[in-house]
Amino acid sequence: MQHLFSIPQFSEIGRFFGRMGFSPDMFLSPWALIQLAILLSMMLIARIITVRFGPLIESQLRNIEGQRGLLKFLVVTYRRMFSVLLAIGLWLNVYIIRATTWPSRSYLLGAAAGLVTAWAFISIASRIIKNRIYARIVAVTAWVIVALFIMGMLPQTILWLSDTTIGIGQSSISILSVLQSFLLLGILSWIAILISQYVTTYLSKGEDLSPSVQVLLSKLVRITLLVLAIVISLGTMGVDFTAIAVFSGAVGIGVGLGLQKIISNYISGIILLLDKSIKPGDVIEIETISGSTYGWVQHLGARFTAVRTRDGTETLIPNESFIDRPVTNWTFTNKVVRRKLDVGVSYSTDVEKAIEECIAAADETPRILKVPKPTCLITGFGDSSVNLQVRFWINDSEGGVANVTSKLYLAIWKRFRAEEIEIPFPQRDINIRDAVPVRNVK
Repeated sequence: MQHLFSIPQFSEIGRFFGRMGFSPDMFLSPWALIQLAILLSMMLIARIITVRFGPLIESQLRNIEGQRGLLKFLVVTYRRMFSVLLAIGLWLNVYIIRATTWPSRSYLLGAAAGLVTAWAFISIASRIIKNRIYARIVAVTAWVIVALFIMGMLPQTILWLSDTTIGIGQSSISILSVLQSFLLLGILSWIAILISQYVTTYLSKGEDLSPSVQVLLSKLVRITLLVLAIVISLGTMGVDFTAIAVFSGAVGIGVGLGLQKIISNYISGIILLLDKSIKPGDVIEIETISGSTYGWVQHLGARFTAVRTRDGTETLIPNESFIDRPVTNWTFTNKVVRRKLDVGVSYSTDVEKAIEECIAAADETPRILKVPKPTCLITGFGDSSVNLQVRFWINDSEGGVANVTSKLYLAIWKRFRAEEIEIPFPQRDINIRDAVPVRNVK
């Protein structure tokens, strides 16, 4: 080991660990090997117990009902069963070694027990953060700090990070200040998101504010808080804000060259929120690349609008499409809309009777309003039929329009059959001007 640390590539590493209080002999002594053997044995035992009794514990957890908080804690602890068992086993061995021999002979084992215990507690506590990526980042960061503290390396590490700098132009920034800035940014961003969620919940209870204004205010609050968090974190790092101004100019050029669509969608989203032409809950119809999209607005975002169609899917439409394309908003100012249904009857039919039956069928169809009253008009004389048009009103477009039209068609069909009113099919008269002789071909 001494020869290994004498190699130039490893000499710096050896000096670093030497300043931390480690020596090569510490890892080659008989008791170090014994502690390593105990560590591997405890890992094997913890793994065997986890695999053997894990399914049994999981089945017992599934039987817990009515105690959601306790169940969540037990599930989180169960998923870290290996770490908990390993920590318990290591601390028992540390206690036995310290009770039977010199405490210094359990140093490595005690350090390993402290590291495992810290990871178990930190990983469980970090689950209060709902986002798993953020939770894992927080857990790893906290564990690294605790691990350095347990190993007695935290002061030397902080000093090394403070002395190591990164050159940016004519200024230099230490690695410690960069890490502190990122840590502060994470904390401030988390607080900003919590505050914005509270503001969103509070605004949603306000009956005086329209849904579009609620969405606009909540997004402005979130963006403002996040920008403030970024500015504060950059200020603690010692970044010159004149450089940020230059960077902003470069970003503006980039926007002008290649980000027109993205920025256009964001600006269009703000316009939609301000003019209230599209609001969450509105029933709309818009022409897209894939065809006509009919549905109701579920979510009005900064870049896109989610429209839920009748088949249960959600179409994400860029906000720019609502600005430069015609949009039919069925519930813009009034939910009451009129629908039209074309019907044809033969020329031998009592047209007045057919009109009465069409109106009666509309009156008995669910969802069709009685006021305004349904009407039936003659719209023209076709090649083989008298063309009628039934006009009716509904006030629940979100429930669909094709289904109510289908029910009305069925009601008219039943009444026409009962009254023997004929719905004609196309007829054509063929005139043969010159007779053509027919010859038998043998």
